[in-house]
Amino acid sequence: MGRLAQGDRAEGEGKVKNVVMLLSNPATSDQRPLREAHALAERGMSVTILAWDRERETKSDTRFSDGLIIKRMRIRAGHGTPIRTVPRLFVFHAWCLAHLIGRKVEAIHCHDVDTLPAGFIGYALKRGRIKLIYDMHDLPEVFLRFFPFLAVTQKIAFAFCRRFVDMIVIVADSSIGYLARRGFARSKMTVVTNTPSLREAVFRTRTTPGLRIFYYGGLVKERGVDTLLKAAQTLPGVTLKLAGRGNLEGKIRMVEGSMQNVKYLGWLDSDKIDAESRDSDLIPSLYEPKNENARLAIPGKLMTAMSLSMPALVPAGTFQATVVLRFNCGLVVDIGNESEVLNAIRRLVNDFELYNRLGKAGYEAFSSSFSWEVMASRLVDSYTALLGPQA
Repeated sequence: MGRLAQGDRAEGEGKVKNVVMLLSNPATSDQRPLREAHALAERGMSVTILAWDRERETKSDTRFSDGLIIKRMRIRAGHGTPIRTVPRLFVFHAWCLAHLIGRKVEAIHCHDVDTLPAGFIGYALKRGRIKLIYDMHDLPEVFLRFFPFLAVTQKIAFAFCRRFVDMIVIVADSSIGYLARRGFARSKMTVVTNTPSLREAVFRTRTTPGLRIFYYGGLVKERGVDTLLKAAQTLPGVTLKLAGRGNLEGKIRMVEGSMQNVKYLGWLDSDKIDAESRDSDLIPSLYEPKNENARLAIPGKLMTAMSLSMPALVPAGTFQATVVLRFNCGLVVDIGNESEVLNAIRRLVNDFELYNRLGKAGYEAFSSSFSWEVMASRLVDSYTALLGPQA
């Protein structure tokens, strides 16, 4: 499998670039791949997402006005069920390859490691005359834990990536060192954070008593959910809304039944999450730092809080904490110290000057350094360097 020859690259310059993205979810509420695909399509590239609707929540494919097309395979598998999911994942790979055969394509963009096998085979079928992009939303072990011999499997995946991947899209600067230690060239890395656009950002100050906390995601102890429930139970002025799934759902329902200031919203789509976020005062991002993926991540919750002029509440020992301390836009706490977390929330309830000062600093940092406009420009520039200019 040879690399694209210089003459072949020059011949392709100035033409419309055809990009195929592979995504193992239905491409409905996962904002990162959708934002990236639209950014490329709006710059004139022909972009198709091959998506796996593993819960069969859609009934049709989708075409957007900017030309982006989403094609979906609808074979049910669910999430986190290896016996059902892994065999169907290979079916998804075959489905993707069937769409790639005979299609003119300049780049295959693989979202997360579970789509890379199809990307590698597609690269081989095209005899290496295309570019292969690996978009590392999460560290590989998040997905490869379902496979035997995790350490060996991950080493094999990285070996293939080092040999064949032309660009790696990562979510934060923290992943640069992680990949560099594993032999990846820094020149191949592009940081694209999943973050709102300037159109979605709101500068505001808090003037009314009480603190409305909104948490969404995994309802598990490792995300600080127990401590948030304790805050609602013990701190005057705190109201708490929770959305998502997890093993604490039963406990949350019990607390909800006995307290008027706690409400469980179930599983929400992205539009409802956005609405609840705008109607809140605090979006905690308390990921357990013992998990390397959580330690290196820059979650969407942090970016959303900054874009809405809210102070961030993040755990010490994480890249999130580095961002918060750099811009002085929130409070950093030891997630294992419940009293410390509760005291931080108490300060935000009672100290309006502190709340508004931290919120303003976050909004300004978001506007200058973290908006989607900044990230989209970075992604398009990297694609242009990789594929050449558009027609």
